[in-house]
Amino acid sequence: MSSSRISEELRQALARLAEETTPDPVLLERVARWRRACGDAETAAQWQTWSLLPPSSEELRPALARLLGAIGENHQAVQLLSDSDQRHSWERLAVLLERKKFKQAASLQKKLLSDPPELAENDLVKLLNQWLEAEHFTEALNLLHPLLIAMQKRGDTLSSRLCCSMADLLEKQERFNEAQSWWTQAHTLQPQQVWPLMRLGYQALRQQQPTLAFHYARQTLKRDPQHAFAPELQRKALQAMRAERSLALLDGQEPPALPSFQACSPFPDECVLNCRTLVLVSLEDPNVLKVWADQLDSTAASQTRLYLINSHDPLWLEQQAQRLLPNTRIDLWPSWDPERHGDVDLVLTADPGERIPNTNAQIWRYDPQTENWNAQ
Repeated sequence: MSSSRISEELRQALARLAEETTPDPVLLERVARWRRACGDAETAAQWQTWSLLPPSSEELRPALARLLGAIGENHQAVQLLSDSDQRHSWERLAVLLERKKFKQAASLQKKLLSDPPELAENDLVKLLNQWLEAEHFTEALNLLHPLLIAMQKRGDTLSSRLCCSMADLLEKQERFNEAQSWWTQAHTLQPQQVWPLMRLGYQALRQQQPTLAFHYARQTLKRDPQHAFAPELQRKALQAMRAERSLALLDGQEPPALPSFQACSPFPDECVLNCRTLVLVSLEDPNVLKVWADQLDSTAASQTRLYLINSHDPLWLEQQAQRLLPNTRIDLWPSWDPERHGDVDLVLTADPGERIPNTNAQIWRYDPQTENWNAQ
């Protein structure tokens, strides 16, 4: 909002608008020009519209009170918003916050939340921003949380913006586990938004789930290749996995020399016959892929798909897969997802604890102690 240093002509225009029953379009136009000159395009557009289609008193009073409060006419602003008028209670809260009367604002907010009047989402966000600008994070959370709970009880669909605000406020109080569900909900509502993905990635690192953190960083970079922080999150995740070969590839270097890889022996070659969709779970041996590649002719290879799940050297394994299966669609994923991976032909896993539900695929599990494959 602008400084209280305005012309006397404009100050008188605001005072007249506060007194008149029918607002003068010339005065409304003058306010629109002022707000446009201050760079406040949204407010300018609203007042410009009102100069053509005069607003009702219920529309004008709260908007005018905000402007009067901004230029220091606090008494007049509060007068416009009578305590007995519930429709303007939230506007009174906004004026108190504009005046930095935080103790009074907190008291009024608590009173309002006991039986909250209707509040549009944009107005809620503006109130939250006022608390945030004053660094009163607890009061911002005290405002948002009960309103979101009430919206959920009514069956309203929450917006991604409100879910992000809720999660961010919880994180400001280091309540990361509580924030996680709100970030997840925000991501579900708006999958292309990168902010929830990054916050979920940092939470995965805190929970010592580096494969999941890597996934979120990678998904962020797919949506925004120039993202400022996703590359560092990706690197930290690979470091936590001790993925030396992937880190070398990330730096444009040759991966460390491999030991003499032996195919997981004895590998049942026949199990990949007629396989078009293969899933490797926690399995880093590219020789398994070679066995599959050797079974495919050129026509079949173009119709195949490979899922690499819970890989602990993901970039390197993906590179090996691309080299061995250049025509195959390859998808890295952090964990088994029944909806995504249920309709596959064959699952090969080296993770004894990995549950693989809801699939009709063949499942072969490798036992590193006996060096045997066992059909499930």
